[in-house]
Amino acid sequence: MMLRNRNINMIYLYIFFGQLFFDRALWVIYLSDSGLSLGEIGIIEAILHLSIVLFELPTGMIADLYGRKISILLGSVLSIGYGAFMLISDSLTLFSLAFVSLGVGLTFHSGAQQALAYDTLRELNKEKDYTKVFGNMTALALLSLSFAKLAGGLMAEVSWEWVYGAMVVMQMLALIPVLLLHEPEQEMRVVERKSILQTWRDQFISGLIVWKRNPPVRIPIILFISVSTVLVILTFYGQEYFTRLGYSSFVIGLIFTIDGLLGVVMAKLAYRLEKKWSFFSIVKYGYAFYLLFFVMFIVSPRLGIVLSFLALAQLVTLFEPVFSNFIQNILSSDVRSTFFSLISLVESFVIMVGFPAFGYAIEHIGFEKGFFVLLILLVLVYVGTLLKSRLC
Repeated sequence: MMLRNRNINMIYLYIFFGQLFFDRALWVIYLSDSGLSLGEIGIIEAILHLSIVLFELPTGMIADLYGRKISILLGSVLSIGYGAFMLISDSLTLFSLAFVSLGVGLTFHSGAQQALAYDTLRELNKEKDYTKVFGNMTALALLSLSFAKLAGGLMAEVSWEWVYGAMVVMQMLALIPVLLLHEPEQEMRVVERKSILQTWRDQFISGLIVWKRNPPVRIPIILFISVSTVLVILTFYGQEYFTRLGYSSFVIGLIFTIDGLLGVVMAKLAYRLEKKWSFFSIVKYGYAFYLLFFVMFIVSPRLGIVLSFLALAQLVTLFEPVFSNFIQNILSSDVRSTFFSLISLVESFVIMVGFPAFGYAIEHIGFEKGFFVLLILLVLVYVGTLLKSRLC
């Protein structure tokens, strides 16, 4: 019990400090103030997602092969590097290096935190608490990020050096709980004497075998990637969309702050949803509700658009802990981070392609028609997956 409390508490503490990216809602403004054009900012955004696509799977393998703690530690060091680069950069090249550091750092974190939490609970036969713990992790991350957005805005009024200097300090503090983490003993595996390339190839094949041998996981993964990708697009382009609807910068910031605070509540309630409904019922009806609110987002007046957007975001936040628990339960420890990295890789690739594609679309057909195209794609995914599954 002491192991569980210590490890879970250290993970909570790490998440709080690690999510204090004070520039999360400001980095586009900062790059613009630094002299970059919107086109150059778009290049940097593409570099970020490309870094994630290229490194997602290898870093997931590192977490499985050499330990989750090492993976999280490396991710934290790269987060410090991101803040430092942003603090000193004055050119497209240096800013690009900053975002490569950020992207690769995110891949080291991806899946490793959840895997470490799950295996800590499993070591104590407490796997049933995972959804609740993961919900707490998500809630804490959202709360920390909401505070970071508010604090970052206040610091930016004084100086950008405050924003990035404070962020570097917080990321350094995040190293302390990481160093105090305990790696569950069953995760401490001996790597066979093979070449690194051969070892990683075998690990990749192991992840693909999980996909092949577990047909029930395919539909939830496809649907989750679909809704989360669309939400990323709505969140980023929604800032400009809300501006065109006549909302001020303050109101838009308030909308996204409310989104984060509501997410805290949703993440905390996820385990209760799991107790009352079967996983596949949650998937089927949750996606249907997502489609319904998306329709409302497209056709509603101004206030209805905001409320619909908040509902879409909360549905994803509510579902994520339940989804993670379902996948964790079918995975063995030695491929847990690798498989989640496979999911993140596909999601990042879809975002990398869909993000500029939607931007191109709205330039030619407008926001409303662009959103309608996204809705059609979501409906086609839903119908296609239902026809190939037993969810019906």
